[in-house]
Amino acid sequence: MTSQGPLRQTARRYLLWCANEHIEFRIPEIKSISSMFNIPLTWIDKPKEDPYLIVEMNEGDARRLMSRCMLVRSCYELWGQGDTEEELHSSVKSFPLDMMKPHLASGKTYKVRVETFNRTLKSSEKLEKIESLSYLPFEGKVDLTHATTCLHFLEYYGLHPNEIPCAPYKLFLGRWVVDGQRELINKFSLKTRTYIGNTSMDAQLSFIMANFAQVQPASIAVDPFVGTGSVLVSAAQFGAHVWGWDIDYLTLHARTKPTRHSQKQRTAQESIMSNLEQYGLRHRYLDVVVMDNARPFWREVPYVDAIITDPPYGIRETTERVGILKEPKNSENATRQQSSLEHFPTKITYSLSDAFCDLINFAAGHLIVGGRLVFWLPVFREDYDESHIPSHPCLTLVFNCEQVLTVHSSRRLITLMKTRHPEVGETAKSQVTDVTAKFRDKFFQANALTKEERASMKSLFPRDKRGQGLGYRLEERINKSKPIKTEGTQEHKSSEVMKRNSETADEERDVQISENHQ
Repeated sequence: MTSQGPLRQTARRYLLWCANEHIEFRIPEIKSISSMFNIPLTWIDKPKEDPYLIVEMNEGDARRLMSRCMLVRSCYELWGQGDTEEELHSSVKSFPLDMMKPHLASGKTYKVRVETFNRTLKSSEKLEKIESLSYLPFEGKVDLTHATTCLHFLEYYGLHPNEIPCAPYKLFLGRWVVDGQRELINKFSLKTRTYIGNTSMDAQLSFIMANFAQVQPASIAVDPFVGTGSVLVSAAQFGAHVWGWDIDYLTLHARTKPTRHSQKQRTAQESIMSNLEQYGLRHRYLDVVVMDNARPFWREVPYVDAIITDPPYGIRETTERVGILKEPKNSENATRQQSSLEHFPTKITYSLSDAFCDLINFAAGHLIVGGRLVFWLPVFREDYDESHIPSHPCLTLVFNCEQVLTVHSSRRLITLMKTRHPEVGETAKSQVTDVTAKFRDKFFQANALTKEERASMKSLFPRDKRGQGLGYRLEERINKSKPIKTEGTQEHKSSEVMKRNSETADEERDVQISENHQ
C-alpha cells in the first residue's frame, strides 16, 4: 500500500471500474487529476492490467475525480470483495451496518445489477446472485428505473477471451456513486465533427492529453502544431482559453482535400472555429495563426499554462519549415523575393529532432512554473531508450506512456512539467535523432516484414494492450478454477512453464496468438 497525502477521517474504499483500453494511461490520468484537485489518495490495489483499481478517499473527492476521468467507467463505494462467493459474502457481512443502512432505509428505493467482465451470464444465474444478497438490511422498495441506491455485483473473469474460467478471479459488491466522463467520447466523436483532417486527434486521446496537462478553467492552452484543432476542442471543454498555430495555410483555412469518403469538396462552414461553435465553446477560442514553429514570433514571456500537441511524423502529413537549400545568386534577387507581394516562402524538411528541440525550448520560455508540456514522441520499439526523450534543465519528466501503433512502432505520450525559469544559455537537448530522424522510411520498410519476422519482433515486447497479459495472476488461481474450453487453451501446463515470470508468459502467448491468426 502506498499513500499520497494525509488520509481524511471520512475516507472509504472505492472501486474504480476501468475501460479496457489505453491501459498504460489509467493510473497517470488519475494521478494527474488528483494532483490538480489536491485529492489525497491511498492506493489499496492497482493491478497491472486488470480493469479495476481500489483507492481510499471520501465521496466528495470521488465525485471530483470522476468529473474528469476518461478511462474509468464508474466509481463504487466498496462494500465487499473476495476471490470466491463465500469470501465476498463474508466481506460484505463485515461491512459496518451504520455505513450501509442509510442507503437501504425505508425511505430509499434500490436495485441490484450483476455485471461481468469477459463472460456472459444467463438471467437465471444473475437472479441467483441477486437473491444471495437477501441478508442485506433492505427496507425500501425495489425500483428498477429510478432507484436512489444502485448496488452492483461485479465479477471479473480475466482478460483472455479463449481461457474463460468457470469461477471468476475476483468478485465485488459496491454502491454506485458516479460515472466517469466517457459520454464525451461519443459527444465529441470525429464522426460528427464539422471539420476534420487526415491527422485529427481521436476525441478520447485529446481529453486524456488535456488531463495529463492538468487543464483547468480560465487557463491558457496552446497547440504549436494545431492542424484541425482537435486538441483545442478538448482543452476548451475543460475550461481553457485556447489558441495555436501551424505552418500549413491550407489546413488552417480548410482548403485541403476532404477526408470523409462521401464528401467531394469542403464547405464554407468548415473551420477550426466552427468545431468549437459546434460544441458551444466559441467563447473560449482565441485564434489560430499561420506560422513556422521553427521561427516563432512571440515574446518570451511565461504566460502559458499548458502546451498540448502532436507534431507531424511524416507519415500522413509532411514535416516542413521555412527555409532554402540554395542561396540566391545575388543579393538583388534575394531582396526582390522578400519584397514581392506574390512571393511564397520556400520550405524544406523539418527533422523531428529539430522540431522537438524547438518545442522544448518554446515550453521552457513560455510556460509558467508548474505548467505542463504534453506531446507525442514516435519511436521504433527496437531502437527506443528513455534517454532519447527530449529534455531541458528546467523541465522535469512526469509521465511516459506508450501507445502501440504496429508490431514495430509506437508513440509515447510524454508529459514534462516546468520547475523553474531557464537560465541564460540553457537549451533543449534531444537525442531523438537516431530514433525518429528516418521514422517515415523505417515505418514503411517494416511493413514489408514477413509473417515470421513479425511474430519474432512481436515476441520481443510484453503485451500492453487489452490482450492476454494475465500470466502474472494465473499462477495464483490455477488451482481454484479450470478453463471452460476454447481453441488454443492449454489445460495441462507443466509446472516449469507456470513458474515463469509474467513477462515471459506474455511473450509466449503473443507468439501463439500471432501464429493462430496468421
